[in-house]
Amino acid sequence: MTPATILLRQSHPNFIPDGVLTSQVFMPNSEDEGRMSVYDGDQITPVESYRHYTEVLGKQSHSVWGLTKAEVDDAGVPAEPNALLGFPSHSIIDFGNRGEKECRRIAKRLKALALSRGCLYLPVQGAAAA
Repeated sequence: MTPATILLRQSHPNFIPDGVLTSQVFMPNSEDEGRMSVYDGDQITPVESYRHYTEVLGKQSHSVWGLTKAEVDDAGVPAEPNALLGFPSHSIIDFGNRGEKECRRIAKRLKALALSRGCLYLPVQGAAAA
């Protein structure tokens, strides 16, 4: 993983109401323990990450968004590889023990960066990416 590595983040449909990306996509959830899962874009494409997430892991995703390792590191939430058995491209963005207010502030910054890059994959589903 290099500073230019694109980290691929799946967006749950609930976090894209009316086709508008929310910063909730870039917040760790309760089961993440402050370590938000992403895919290492050097190892997997946005399309492949979507298929893995939806078909192999059986989870819902509306679309795939990206941030570089340098961007998340600069935001104070460093990214690192975190390969799992059968899931070598798994990586994490480490929010640590930050409080919810600080996580929300960082998530808004990450959302802005992702929006500036644009949606990396949107499957045909009758909805447009924000």
